[in-house]
Amino acid sequence: MTDPRPLPAALQRKLDTLPDGPGVYLWKDAGGEVLYVGKAARLKSRVRSYFAGEAGASPKTELLLRHIADVETIVVPDEAQSLLLENNLIKEYLPRFNIQLKDDKSYPSIAVTVRDPFPRVLVTRRRDLPGARYFGPYTDVSLMRRSLALIRRLFTVRSCTDDIPRERRERPCLDFHIGRCKAPCVGWQDEASYRAMIEEVLGFLEGRTVDVRARVRDLMAAASDRQDYERARELRDTLRWLDRVEAPTSVEVIGTGDADVLGYARDGDDAVGVLFLIREGKVVSREHRFLENVEEVPDPEVLSALLVRYYLPAADRARRVILPFEAADMAGIEALAPEVRFAIPQRGTAARWLELADQNARHLLESLRIESFETDERAEDPVYALGRDLGLSIVPRSFICIDISTNQGRDTVGSLVWFEAGRPRKS
Repeated sequence: MTDPRPLPAALQRKLDTLPDGPGVYLWKDAGGEVLYVGKAARLKSRVRSYFAGEAGASPKTELLLRHIADVETIVVPDEAQSLLLENNLIKEYLPRFNIQLKDDKSYPSIAVTVRDPFPRVLVTRRRDLPGARYFGPYTDVSLMRRSLALIRRLFTVRSCTDDIPRERRERPCLDFHIGRCKAPCVGWQDEASYRAMIEEVLGFLEGRTVDVRARVRDLMAAASDRQDYERARELRDTLRWLDRVEAPTSVEVIGTGDADVLGYARDGDDAVGVLFLIREGKVVSREHRFLENVEEVPDPEVLSALLVRYYLPAADRARRVILPFEAADMAGIEALAPEVRFAIPQRGTAARWLELADQNARHLLESLRIESFETDERAEDPVYALGRDLGLSIVPRSFICIDISTNQGRDTVGSLVWFEAGRPRKS
């Protein structure tokens, strides 16, 4: 049932004069706060449907209706534009009845300042450097640091913050003397050769490691020839690290070898999307985003929100995107990214990649459930597995077991054992 209260006169007048074309609507409360932002192919029918009196409305919709006092509509030329506008307004107002995409400001990225004459490679948690190319964000920070250390070791990227070539030093810094830089700060390396080296760095960050591996082998052989065995051992370990990183993914290839695979999992009010970036048949990055407030939202709408608000604004998208199922507003999403081909595979290599991404999503969602415990001493997988085996709807935080024994009806003895988050609470 719907809210029985009579509608405010001003709201009723707006409902009577709604436009009929595509657009975006904003539900507001009496104080003017935006409660919900939605899109519609036909604003008039969609907005009025909230007050149609249909049975079976969700509890969240019922709660929304009790707070609605006003509505604002914005007309757009087509459905694709309504997707973009809805996304922008949700980011602006953060309405409490919309799906909320958790921010990843804590995740670092690698930035290459390609617009500079002598670009730098640095770690940043903000994407506000003009003209820079970004890689990440990296949820696996150790992998990012290892990649950055490899770049510093193999390429002569400058680490200084000098404004080259406007600023010139009288003599080079320590990096030059230990072979980590060719001193463009004093004019000993020209812009063309430095730029060529940066192109190799960009290729490595994009996942093209063939040239990097050849460079490591050459450096290892040169170090061995000059009997610098410590350096040769470091390079050998670097080569083995590259082998370990690529080993699980070097067999499978998707078409031309480049694709973005989006895995998905949800449990109640939580959902997670996992994005595998596959370049030349190899996974070069795994990213994820948690979503909340999705309990009463169908899966296609959650996937649509994930695509529009997270994936489409990202740089360096592949031309082929593998999806677990068809998202809502698929026609509008395809119109926003006409260069991208979306696919939902049923078999073959792409389906195996998708299953891998889905497994990662399920694992992350389980980890999120475990990490929601407030106690510091918690057992992760065993507790969740026990709850799953017992068929419990939530993760069992506390177990209390009591046993009473008697000896022929006398000498009654009781005992109690208490486990909190998988750990014995001996007190």
